[in-house]
Amino acid sequence: MSNDNILPSHIENIIFDFGGVLLELYSDKTYRALSDLLQIDFSFDNLPAEVVLFLYKFEKGEMRFETFLWNLQRLSAHKTPQPRPIIDAWNAMLGGWQPSKLELLKTLKPHFNLYLLSNTNETHLDWVYKDLRVNHNINNFESRFFTKAYYSHLIGMRKPDIEIYNFVINDSGVDPTKTLFIDDNLDNIKIARKAGLNVIHHKCNDSLDFLLSLVDNK
Repeated sequence: MSNDNILPSHIENIIFDFGGVLLELYSDKTYRALSDLLQIDFSFDNLPAEVVLFLYKFEKGEMRFETFLWNLQRLSAHKTPQPRPIIDAWNAMLGGWQPSKLELLKTLKPHFNLYLLSNTNETHLDWVYKDLRVNHNINNFESRFFTKAYYSHLIGMRKPDIEIYNFVINDSGVDPTKTLFIDDNLDNIKIARKAGLNVIHHKCNDSLDFLLSLVDNK
């Protein structure tokens, strides 16, 4: 949590970002893996606009996996890589769970309405489900921990567009003044604040134990 954030009181609902907040996230691993595999500079700040566009389309569910895969393959400067190495490189950013965060969700759930709001895609979500099943024996992730989960590729919107925050607020029926949104991306935080939510700009992969003080104040 950023030092300049003050944990708001009277919170009834908590909306979590996924990667970097709940799930360990190491984006640089994917950038390096795809750079090596495709023999190009695959770093987000240097990608052509057309590449950024198809990445966003995949996150919004506007592009099928096969098309997404083909778009990555055609970026290769030399021999076209096979699908499996590309999928592994794409998933390299996903680092799994700190068990303490799963325990925290269990502690928070009886006291708050918990929601998940994630910019993600079908490939990453498949990896998450498998990791939860194999390493944590969890087969009912959303229903076990959350009132509802909102995934960008399933609702056709992505952060930081304000429409996604308005959609979540309206669909869930939460009062934004009594709702805390936690994200590690500052752009997402800025727009969420404009939508009326209380916000915490969280340091990527940091502990969430500060939320236990909300339970203590209940």
